[in-house]
Amino acid sequence: MLNPSRPSTFKEWPWRHWQHLMPSQTAIFLDNTSKTWTELCNDIAYVRASLPSPVPRYLAIESKNTYQTLITMLAAWEVGAQTLMLNPAFRKEDQCALLENIGISELLVPDALPAPSKQVPSAGVAFDSNRVVSLTLTSGSTGLPKAVAHTARNHLASAEGLFGLMPFEQTHCWLLSLPMFHVSGLAIVWRWLLKGAVLKVANTQGDALKTALEGATHASLVPTQLQRLLDNELPQSLHSVLLGGAVIPQELVDRAEQAGIQCWCGYGMTEMASTITAKRANGEFSVGKPMQYRELMLSDNDEVLVRGETLSPGYVQKGQLAPLTEDWFATKDKGEWENGELKILGRLDNMFISGGENVQPESVERALDGYAGVRQLFILPMIDATWGQVPVAIIDGDIEPEAFLTWAKASVPAYQCPKRVYSFPRSLLNGGIKVSRRALMQWLERQQ
Repeated sequence: MLNPSRPSTFKEWPWRHWQHLMPSQTAIFLDNTSKTWTELCNDIAYVRASLPSPVPRYLAIESKNTYQTLITMLAAWEVGAQTLMLNPAFRKEDQCALLENIGISELLVPDALPAPSKQVPSAGVAFDSNRVVSLTLTSGSTGLPKAVAHTARNHLASAEGLFGLMPFEQTHCWLLSLPMFHVSGLAIVWRWLLKGAVLKVANTQGDALKTALEGATHASLVPTQLQRLLDNELPQSLHSVLLGGAVIPQELVDRAEQAGIQCWCGYGMTEMASTITAKRANGEFSVGKPMQYRELMLSDNDEVLVRGETLSPGYVQKGQLAPLTEDWFATKDKGEWENGELKILGRLDNMFISGGENVQPESVERALDGYAGVRQLFILPMIDATWGQVPVAIIDGDIEPEAFLTWAKASVPAYQCPKRVYSFPRSLLNGGIKVSRRALMQWLERQQ
């Protein structure tokens, strides 16, 4: 059940709070320098003086994981704007349609902000933990992505609940390893702000990740990133990793623990301001128990239902906030309890019927992704004249398709076995921190 106590909050903007308490303490590590809390606040004030006047209620910001982008977001919050951090990879036409649907008329490019046109920054607003500060896109099964609103209280509750399980102290440093246009990236920012710890901002792309991790004690990674790090020399400072995206292999967990790195895994979603359940990774499929300030239950058809202090107040469309729910939020994820821990079986809206049998793609993927050479594997439905729909596999990896299909026939029931293998479209491999199943479906339809 939800802990009845309320999450911590601040009487002023968190970065101002820490400036008053420890002005000369390091707040930010950059590639070649650092920033104290006083320097950070001065830089935010400088950007505030460059923001458009009057400040719009909603403000889109082109989001790259840079210091300039971070302080632009914080400055916008200080003047009362609700920010949408926007993936710079969006096509122009998609971007325009998306912003119009949300009700945003202004897009800032942090690196192109003009020099301040006024000596004194525009008037700020007092910190109110119940005011919406951020909008984050989440993809539905159809239509344009939705803009999920979150208050400072939502973000702080998310951070504090995680700290009840995963230690993070003021002396620690979390690498900003995920994009701020994802809720998981924003969650890193709020964990830093809640503790008054250190945030490292650096290039984390590809081989640069190893250098970026130097000096960081904590990082949010996907298993393949951790695997690459373990295959090379690990930064000595790193000791805690929050893993996301997939079942964590026991061998990977064991190697990390032997290298002095504690691994944590969990289950989360945008509407709940990131992580909902978590646990120390142990190679099992379960994702732990709900953390403080979250509640979770299963419906009669095993759908995961959630609520709590981290739940978004609503979606923003055409400039208006539409409430999510009056009580439990239906996630569309199918789950079950095992030894008191949650197992996520897959998306209810991903399930399809083949010859009268229900196929849950995620279950088949877990059964088949251990094949040698497979880096990523997705099971999707293809129209079939005999069976209605049949499963096909889309694979990123070095495999021989016929050999894989022969092995699959011995590994899963016939109705779950893919009837064909497609090579993964390279254009979809670098679209964000996780691959869009919807985009894969659209690509597969074009192949047919």
